[in-house]
Amino acid sequence: MKVIMKSAPLLLAVLTLAACDDPKPAVVDAGKAATTTATVAAVDAAPAAPASVAMPERPVPKGETMVSMTAPEDVQMKAIAYMVAMKAPHPGDANAEEAYATELVTKLKPISLAMDKGGDKAKWNRTESAAGGRQIDLFMSEGCDAKTPFNLVVQRANIPLATLASHGVFVVRCNDTKKQCLQSTRDPEDVLCTTAPRHK
Repeated sequence: MKVIMKSAPLLLAVLTLAACDDPKPAVVDAGKAATTTATVAAVDAAPAAPASVAMPERPVPKGETMVSMTAPEDVQMKAIAYMVAMKAPHPGDANAEEAYATELVTKLKPISLAMDKGGDKAKWNRTESAAGGRQIDLFMSEGCDAKTPFNLVVQRANIPLATLASHGVFVVRCNDTKKQCLQSTRDPEDVLCTTAPRHK
């Protein structure tokens, strides 16, 4: 999982790792990129952040959803931090239930396949649970946008976002071959998309 601007390789390498799709970061400049990828990897591999940790600043105002790899580096870094924090528990949140997440994956898989607009679904389409059940990943060949997670879960599967949150699932993420979009289950208005190509 891997235009040419100074900050583009940094965003691509770290977003790929934070998305839990491919544990191997792209080859990027040493220094800041190496430190950032290591930090995000540690966050994803470690237990969820303490409930007392507040959400970081959004990279774009609520209502706007897209952060591209051509965005300023500080905006890209805010996007990385925000996406990691989206699946972390807040005070009073439910514990993650891996069994529930597994059942949810089974239910959403055929719906995601049906909504995939790409021509090579056999290669690109799959549905998985991530972060110990706190995140559901909807991998697609084409068709991921800011509305896809909500439409798939709420409209097609008829599952309210609040129900997912009550079982400890805090993020539903779609990721096609060009971008990813994360939908918060705790706040229906909280959606963040970034450029995030995939190789598998």
